[in-house]
Amino acid sequence: MARQPYTLEARGKKGIYFARFTSPNGQRISRSSGTSDRALAAEWASKLHAEHYRVARLGEKPRRLWKEAVTAWLADHQAKRSIGKDVHNLKWLDPWFRSKYLDEIDADAIAEVAAARRAEPRDKRRRKDGMPFSGVTTSQSTVDKMLSLIRSILKDASRRGWLDSSPVIKLVSEHHEDYRWLTHDEAALLYDHLADHLKPLYLFSLATGLREQNVLRLEWSKVDLQRRVMWVKAAAAKGKKPIGLPLNRDAIGVLQAQAGQHRRWVFPAPAVPGASDQKPYVRANNHGFKEAQVRAGIAPLRWHDLRHTWASWHVMAGTSLRALMELGGWRSYKSVLRYAHLSPEHLASDAARVEGFAPNLRQQSTA
Repeated sequence: MARQPYTLEARGKKGIYFARFTSPNGQRISRSSGTSDRALAAEWASKLHAEHYRVARLGEKPRRLWKEAVTAWLADHQAKRSIGKDVHNLKWLDPWFRSKYLDEIDADAIAEVAAARRAEPRDKRRRKDGMPFSGVTTSQSTVDKMLSLIRSILKDASRRGWLDSSPVIKLVSEHHEDYRWLTHDEAALLYDHLADHLKPLYLFSLATGLREQNVLRLEWSKVDLQRRVMWVKAAAAKGKKPIGLPLNRDAIGVLQAQAGQHRRWVFPAPAVPGASDQKPYVRANNHGFKEAQVRAGIAPLRWHDLRHTWASWHVMAGTSLRALMELGGWRSYKSVLRYAHLSPEHLASDAARVEGFAPNLRQQSTA
């Protein structure tokens, strides 16, 4: 009986088989089969050994693994602002794609992981009976962010020549630009039901349109009450450029009420017993904010929707889209176009360019 060119070794509590062999070019290979079934592991190991033989002896292009593409992609994207969220998604994907070659990640494989992620409960907590704490599943937006990451990694691998072509991945949320914003009556109603510690944060967000973390981590050193202005440093801004923002009377009123509470933070959280100093709040879009919406009887919204509300109110009050772009710190004009439909008045002068022809046509028709 011919001797197998590889060895199989079961490892770990699950008994997953690892294949080990030396390729024709002298490279020592040790790789997980991903299964505890010895027959399946042997079949996989035979294919793996044959592939290395074809690469070394016949000059075929080597097949690349998903984890190789991930490693290369991460090396080039360490400066990405959302790299932490990407790493979280990659850890979730690891059991699915860990031992897959790039050419095995086709439309069916991607649809399978998307369905599995979509079916997960949004709240990972469990009740005493073991059932999910909430029946709400993962949002499509979260699934699309994961799919966008897969698409980026596969395209990067294709540019490196590791993949002949990457599969087409369409995102559901790419074509939905709807957003939630509050009417003035809804805003007042929600304010009445907010906890006291959220009210200053809420009012300041509606007055400035700043993103959640820019409000929570606002420092007094970035505020000039005398000049009625404040700044967001480039490192803290989503667009990676500093933002200078004039403060209206509502924002000034909130800041004056917060003065003296902490020497550094404008919105300090309550002091933790035993801690040397107070910290800012970690999140405002929390359970308290959601519960206030339920008590107020308004449709659900995120804290970020307060920024949409601020922008919508500005446009409806006559603020130009160009000015709104500067006030909100957006890098592109495209970002503010979503609000254009709320104030068609800014096009009135353009619409008037072709007016006056109707009376002339009637006169010519009569003649």
